[in-house]
Amino acid sequence: MRPTDGERVFVFRTERRWNGAETWESGPRLRVGIDGGERSPLDRLGWRTRDGAEAAVGFQAAMEGFYGYHRAAGGASAEYRGTLERCEAVEDGAAHRFRTEESQGEEWHTAGDLWLLLEDGDAHVEHVDWHGEAAGSGSVTLRTTATEPDPRREVTGLVGVVRAHDEYEAAGEVAKNLLDGSGSKWLGDGSVSGWLEFGCARPVEVRHYVLVSANDCPDRDPMNWTLQGSHDGRHWAVLDSRTDEVFPRRHQPRGFTVSAAPGAEYRHYRLEITANAGSDCVQLCQVQLFEAAPVATYEGFFGYRRQVAGSPSGYRGAPRSSAPERPRPRTVEEWRAYLADYSADVIRTTPEDELADVSDEQRAAGWLGYEGASEERLAALEQRLGTRLPPSYRSFLGASDGWLHLSTFMWEMRTTSTVGWFTEAEPGVADSITLGDYPEEDAIYRRSLLISEEGDAQYWLLDPGDVSEDGEWAAYIWASWYPGLSERHASFAELVQEERAGFEQLRSDEGYGVDPEGAEDLLAQGREQALRGEAEQALATFGRAANKGSGVGLYLMIILGAFLDPQSVHHEIRNNVFGRDRVISAVGEDQVRAEAVPLYLRRTVEEHRPLGGLPRLESLDRLVPGLAFVEGESNEDWIARAAAHVPPRLPETPAFEQALDLARTLAAQGDDEGAWTVVVAALRHWHSDDPNRIAPVVLLTDPALREVITPQRARVVVTLPRRSSHGSPN
Repeated sequence: MRPTDGERVFVFRTERRWNGAETWESGPRLRVGIDGGERSPLDRLGWRTRDGAEAAVGFQAAMEGFYGYHRAAGGASAEYRGTLERCEAVEDGAAHRFRTEESQGEEWHTAGDLWLLLEDGDAHVEHVDWHGEAAGSGSVTLRTTATEPDPRREVTGLVGVVRAHDEYEAAGEVAKNLLDGSGSKWLGDGSVSGWLEFGCARPVEVRHYVLVSANDCPDRDPMNWTLQGSHDGRHWAVLDSRTDEVFPRRHQPRGFTVSAAPGAEYRHYRLEITANAGSDCVQLCQVQLFEAAPVATYEGFFGYRRQVAGSPSGYRGAPRSSAPERPRPRTVEEWRAYLADYSADVIRTTPEDELADVSDEQRAAGWLGYEGASEERLAALEQRLGTRLPPSYRSFLGASDGWLHLSTFMWEMRTTSTVGWFTEAEPGVADSITLGDYPEEDAIYRRSLLISEEGDAQYWLLDPGDVSEDGEWAAYIWASWYPGLSERHASFAELVQEERAGFEQLRSDEGYGVDPEGAEDLLAQGREQALRGEAEQALATFGRAANKGSGVGLYLMIILGAFLDPQSVHHEIRNNVFGRDRVISAVGEDQVRAEAVPLYLRRTVEEHRPLGGLPRLESLDRLVPGLAFVEGESNEDWIARAAAHVPPRLPETPAFEQALDLARTLAAQGDDEGAWTVVVAALRHWHSDDPNRIAPVVLLTDPALREVITPQRARVVVTLPRRSSHGSPN
């Protein structure tokens, strides 16, 4: 059933008939949604992806189906058709939303929001053309960052067995090389259909996979294949089909999003290769499996847009956050309420020594401002400036003529008597700023209105040359640490909103949650998610608890992150555990000594970065006095002592301790695969009565298991369900 309100995405079953072929074959689903506020169907659509593939289609009435063409990245072309399968509301975070502007000359004006979702199962889209009878037409180029699959969503480590129809054992070019990322390859007979099978430790849903071409002989590359899934290794379901795919470079990774509908988990996966690029052999360097497709990140777009019965105009956009926002204040009354709430947060969460300029009367009143400017004072200011003020800033002055601590780095705002044009109010500063490499920005700040008085080497500016339809001036920050101006804000109110969000994040990072209510509920939810193996969800939940000021939430987020991405965990521990006594107090020194300290030491030793000169490590000296630097000690000597440090162990259940002993024995014998199999089998029965333990960190810190628990397998550890603290399986 089709949604009647809100944003809609059209999902099509597709087929392709390649040039010279007689039959149609199933293709990846096509998901389409483009709306600049018209909420009307399209009749034509064209696009090009980052890897060079392109397509153009014409839609039937009400977008019930389409016909067109598709050209693959390698150049092969096909007829292309689709039938509407369903029409659904857009999920939060699924579409890309942009603040847009239009221009038919030098000046740009606000043009509302555009949301875009276009997925065809291949690489991310970088160019889109569209036309609709009521939607008008447009053509834009999307500025996208390099988007790779999230390594935290990789499930290749769950693969315990990999088999192939054929292997070149004499040269060591065997199927297991596909899993280790070493650059070694698999080579097999390609004169007939070939296949690779992957057996997983548990059922898992694969939504994206990456194939990496080998080091030589492009004619051995796979060209046509299907990805299949099976519960029992005998009955297979087709999940994805590819035809005429090309790997232009050696050791080139290419990612493919599974076209089958989501929701099915399989324990066995099979890559059925039906054709290669012409050789009698077939080869690959690596195969990676992911439980989530990569999400494109767009920095913005530019192009043109033509409204119905209108002329074409310049069209550009910048990303809009999908996070819920506070209503932006516009009237004097709205500003008073907003600023009163903001004042309370600042006074409650900011250390007193940082608010030395706030009077006792202001603290008692919970108001970091002053009496609002009268209409006469506002009119006098506008007469002095020769222009009417933008509405949100005018209302702000009407609520308070001046302000203290409007952001973490802006300590005092100017009043109606001191606001002025930047080049006149601060001529020395204005002359000293050179933005020669940014001529457009140089023109902005030289014509801008200076509204800030004192800050941390920064100035707040309003641009009278960039005015929206509702009279708002664009707002910027110039700071000594920026190469130019900050990002553009559509209004003064939007700038304040962004700076308040930054203040709240910084306060949370320092342990002063602006909104602490609900932190304990989030901790409980995060623990349940972690023990169910929902690592990504748990990480986000613990992060939300940390943002509310929870020291335990911050600690558990770091510990979980050590499994998902160990490379930077020592920095996180140094700054956010050793550097925050409240975190150590919330979790307990014994647990920190057993988990955080050895994690920190392992990565520090591996990176060969000694403690000398690093800040805020008094807590580490207190926790482990024997690791304190000795006067005259060399870095190398300290590294040796840190590497030899034996941390205390937290208690484990007898069954899990026995499994660890067996895994250590097997690892000592060189049987890392056998040790890993033992660990995987034991993880389901791991549990702790301590609510602040969510995973067996000993797997990361025990030197005997160093070669067994690879970074890839560490991620697997926290994606496997574990028992609850009461001992019942989750």
